[in-house]
Amino acid sequence: MADEELKEAGSAGGNPPNMILIVLFIFVAAFGGTYLASWLLPKTITVNQVVHEAREPGEHDHLPIHPFGDFVVNLADVSGSRFLKISITAKLYSEDFEAYGELEGEEKHAYHLRIDEDLHGIMPAIKDVVITTLSRKTSEEVIGYENKLALKVELKEHLNEVMHGEFKIYDIYFTDFIVQ
Repeated sequence: MADEELKEAGSAGGNPPNMILIVLFIFVAAFGGTYLASWLLPKTITVNQVVHEAREPGEHDHLPIHPFGDFVVNLADVSGSRFLKISITAKLYSEDFEAYGELEGEEKHAYHLRIDEDLHGIMPAIKDVVITTLSRKTSEEVIGYENKLALKVELKEHLNEVMHGEFKIYDIYFTDFIVQ
């Protein structure tokens, strides 16, 4: 009979501890959901912030050209007697490449001195990349128009990996190319 009285008292007056837990759970879920939503939603840019989009140089942009030098490497032919003599010049760009076309006289000379200074420290790495890349090639892999274009792309990729300074390579020119 005591059990029946407890059941009646619980159903008649409600169970305050259960009600407190439900309200607490709803509060925590609402607060947690609001916090999670504010954390996951994309952030907006305020009026005072400026977004700068870096433009990549194009074919018609006037960019500085810098010689990387002459190279003579043994090719990876079976006979081991073939070699490649090549001269490489690179078209370079930096973040301020758009201003280069407007430079004249001393300003342009100062810009080229900046290039020399930037590349001076990494020139051994540049030469190493060129020599190791070319010496892995056979004569069949370097002769022909398509092979030369593929070689330019490969060299540009490898060289840009070692160029940690201000300048990057936009294009590569072969100014001498002799396979013998």
